[in-house]
Amino acid sequence: MTRKIFTNSRERWRQQNVNSAFAKLRKLIPTHPPDKKLSKNETLRLAMRYINFLVKILGEQSLPQTGVAAQGNILGLFPQGPRLPELEDGAVLNDYRVSSPGPSHHLP
Repeated sequence: MTRKIFTNSRERWRQQNVNSAFAKLRKLIPTHPPDKKLSKNETLRLAMRYINFLVKILGEQSLPQTGVAAQGNILGLFPQGPRLPELEDGAVLNDYRVSSPGPSHHLP
């Protein structure tokens, strides 16, 4: 019985940590409307798209300086392989716009 209580307590602590990490990540992803509650799945998908968006912007800004062409995903963080059906037709992410953070968006 003691082992089960310990295991349940440890799992509850782990789940609280996971939920806390998702809450922090949600705050960093610009969404429309800003107070839209995203699921964990939507949070991860939008985070990947937003990271690629930022990488692309950084690559475009470095083009004139280095003369190297940006190939969309310059850091190779998310290889351009087969896409999931939800992303191809926009069924899941069409409701959300990923935009560059404006002056009102706080990034630490």
